[in-house]
Amino acid sequence: MAGSHLTSLSSPSAHSWPVAKQLFEAVDFMHQHGVAHLDLKPSNILLPDDGGRLSIIDFNKSVRVKGTETMFRGTVGTTGYLAPEVAAGQGLYSAIRADLWSCGKTLEELCSLCIPSRDCNALLEIARELMNEDPKQRPMMSDVLKRLAYYKVDANTGPGYFR
Repeated sequence: MAGSHLTSLSSPSAHSWPVAKQLFEAVDFMHQHGVAHLDLKPSNILLPDDGGRLSIIDFNKSVRVKGTETMFRGTVGTTGYLAPEVAAGQGLYSAIRADLWSCGKTLEELCSLCIPSRDCNALLEIARELMNEDPKQRPMMSDVLKRLAYYKVDANTGPGYFR
């Protein structure tokens, strides 16, 4: 699969909104189809050189789930992108909710490469919600996508205003 990692985006400010939306759609698709990745991070997200849709790669740590109530034990993933409950290594956790935290961390890293803007601030707000310390307070990706529908979005520039 040809492409570049998320962190090598040539102009992150110009592409942060469409890339984030595609990331949300991909994570939502996985979760809706009973898969939790458990190692979401920028190096596992490929952006095609030809301008197509992004791809999530490296499913060697992924697990099958039946919603947020499927619980796991043990530390799985990459340091720096582990949800707090996974990093603690104690007790059970929801793999889907752990993915949400990792997605938020990845989004935060993408935004750190951007020039401060309204687009970046909107995405950082979503990242902070996804990285809530309380796993049950993290919004499901389907809810994040519904919220994005309230933005008037230009595919090239990001959100313009709330509808």
